[in-house]
Amino acid sequence: MRKSTLLMLGVLAFASAGCMNDVKPSDVGKRFTYDCSGLGNGWGDCTEKANAQCGAHNFIVVSQNGGAEGKDTGGTTQMKRTLVVTCK
Repeated sequence: MRKSTLLMLGVLAFASAGCMNDVKPSDVGKRFTYDCSGLGNGWGDCTEKANAQCGAHNFIVVSQNGGAEGKDTGGTTQMKRTLVVTCK
Protein backbone atom coordinates (compact mmCIF):
# COMPACT_ATOMS: atom_id res chain seq x y z
CA MET A 1 0.00 0.00 0.00
CA ARG A 2 2.75 2.44 0.95
CA LYS A 3 4.76 1.73 -2.22
CA SER A 4 1.74 2.34 -4.46
CA THR A 5 1.00 5.62 -2.68
CA LEU A 6 4.58 6.83 -3.13
CA LEU A 7 4.54 5.73 -6.76
CA MET A 8 1.28 7.60 -7.38
CA LEU A 9 2.66 10.78 -5.74
CA GLY A 10 5.77 10.54 -7.90
CA VAL A 11 3.70 10.17 -11.07
CA LEU A 12 1.51 13.15 -10.11
CA ALA A 13 4.55 15.31 -9.34
CA PHE A 14 6.13 14.40 -12.66
CA ALA A 15 2.90 15.06 -14.59
CA SER A 16 2.31 18.45 -12.96
CA ALA A 17 5.92 19.49 -13.59
CA GLY A 18 5.34 18.90 -17.30
CA CYS A 19 2.45 21.36 -17.28
CA MET A 20 4.59 24.06 -15.74
CA ASN A 21 7.18 23.92 -18.52
CA ASP A 22 4.90 24.59 -21.51
CA VAL A 23 6.18 28.16 -21.94
CA LYS A 24 8.44 28.78 -24.91
CA PRO A 25 11.64 30.54 -23.77
CA SER A 26 10.88 33.38 -26.18
CA ASP A 27 7.54 34.06 -24.40
CA VAL A 28 8.96 34.44 -20.88
CA GLY A 29 8.57 38.04 -19.73
CA LYS A 30 6.68 39.10 -22.87
CA ARG A 31 3.38 40.93 -22.54
CA PHE A 32 0.30 39.55 -24.24
CA THR A 33 -3.03 41.36 -24.56
CA TYR A 34 -6.27 39.42 -24.92
CA ASP A 35 -9.62 40.92 -25.91
CA CYS A 36 -12.67 39.18 -24.45
CA SER A 37 -15.28 41.77 -25.30
CA GLY A 38 -18.90 40.97 -26.01
CA LEU A 39 -21.89 39.68 -24.10
CA GLY A 40 -21.09 36.03 -24.86
CA ASN A 41 -17.56 36.28 -23.46
CA GLY A 42 -16.15 36.65 -19.97
CA TRP A 43 -12.88 36.83 -18.06
CA GLY A 44 -12.62 33.05 -18.30
CA ASP A 45 -12.20 33.36 -22.07
CA CYS A 46 -9.20 35.64 -21.56
CA THR A 47 -7.75 33.29 -18.97
CA GLU A 48 -8.07 30.34 -21.36
CA LYS A 49 -6.14 32.29 -24.00
CA ALA A 50 -3.41 33.16 -21.47
CA ASN A 51 -3.20 29.50 -20.36
CA ALA A 52 -2.82 28.45 -23.99
CA GLN A 53 -0.05 31.01 -24.57
CA CYS A 54 1.90 30.69 -21.31
CA GLY A 55 0.95 27.27 -19.93
CA ALA A 56 -1.60 26.44 -17.27
CA HIS A 57 -1.57 29.14 -14.56
CA ASN A 58 1.94 30.16 -15.64
CA PHE A 59 1.32 33.87 -16.14
CA ILE A 60 1.13 37.09 -14.13
CA VAL A 61 -1.80 39.46 -14.66
CA VAL A 62 -0.44 42.94 -15.48
CA SER A 63 -3.85 44.59 -15.92
CA GLN A 64 -7.48 43.63 -16.18
CA ASN A 65 -9.80 46.30 -17.57
CA GLY A 66 -13.40 46.03 -18.54
CA GLY A 67 -17.02 46.76 -18.02
CA ALA A 68 -20.10 48.13 -19.71
CA GLU A 69 -19.42 50.91 -22.21
CA GLY A 70 -22.54 52.46 -23.69
CA LYS A 71 -25.10 50.85 -25.94
CA ASP A 72 -25.04 49.82 -29.58
CA THR A 73 -27.65 50.86 -32.15
CA GLY A 74 -29.95 48.02 -31.02
CA GLY A 75 -29.87 49.20 -27.39
CA THR A 76 -27.65 46.33 -26.22
CA THR A 77 -24.98 47.23 -23.66
CA GLN A 78 -21.45 46.82 -25.04
CA MET A 79 -19.07 44.83 -22.83
CA LYS A 80 -15.36 45.59 -23.25
CA ARG A 81 -12.78 43.38 -21.53
CA THR A 82 -9.00 43.38 -21.92
CA LEU A 83 -6.51 41.21 -20.03
CA VAL A 84 -2.76 41.88 -20.18
CA VAL A 85 -0.39 39.18 -18.89
CA THR A 86 3.28 38.26 -18.87
CA CYS A 87 4.45 34.65 -19.00
CA LYS A 88 6.49 33.47 -16.01
